Amino acid sequence: MDNYIFLYLILAILPGLIWLFFFLKKDVLPEPKKQVIKVFICGFLVCIPVVIFEFCLRQELQTLNLPTKTYLIIKAVFVIALVEEMFKYVAARYSIMKSSHIDEPIDIPLYMIIAALGFATAENILAFFGQGFVTLSDPLILGLGRFVSSTLLHALSSGTIGLFIALAIYNMKWRRVLIFIGFVLGIMTHALFNFFLEPSIIKETVEGSSVLYSFFIIFILFIGLSFAFKKIKKLKSVSKI
Repeated sequence: MDNYIFLYLILAILPGLIWLFFFLKKDVLPEPKKQVIKVFICGFLVCIPVVIFEFCLRQELQTLNLPTKTYLIIKAVFVIALVEEMFKYVAARYSIMKSSHIDEPIDIPLYMIIAALGFATAENILAFFGQGFVTLSDPLILGLGRFVSSTLLHALSSGTIGLFIALAIYNMKWRRVLIFIGFVLGIMTHALFNFFLEPSIIKETVEGSSVLYSFFIIFILFIGLSFAFKKIKKLKSVSKI
């Protein structure tokens, strides 16, 4: 592995950077590079407390001796999705959300996506260096898999939360409801994605069709968020959250 450490690092970082440039192109008014880098790094760094929280929660959950499927559902929703989405939100909120740089509606979901891609990049690095590769093609397959799956999922689930936060600004009467819906959608789609990729769930489904369910979730989120981005650009600019 030591001979290819630089290659593995590139393959771990590349998916996040590619999606970062893709989503930045959605913004008509380019965001300051310093702010983009700051939010990305904050998202990257929150991976540290997330790993600690998830490890502790998994240890506690395992002591309950729950039925396998119940355990997997609780783990997917409360140990992984809830913890990760909340920390990605915290990374975005305290690094940029109160800043004057948030001056148009699309900025909110965009910066949520940037924080999420920072987090996903850190997660990819951990995945690569915690993996025992047999051939050089193994990291290439892992990199491609994370590019079209987990890295994009992180961006889309956080982007969904950001979208509803942006909509809440224009519907103060339903502000709390919209924010609640956004978090529920982001967390539940994230949880379902992970649940369907559990090895035991894949084995239970016909020819591992649960993997297709995960990709279907990504597809729906991607289409929905792309459509929403076009609509949200038409809203008036905001200067304060």
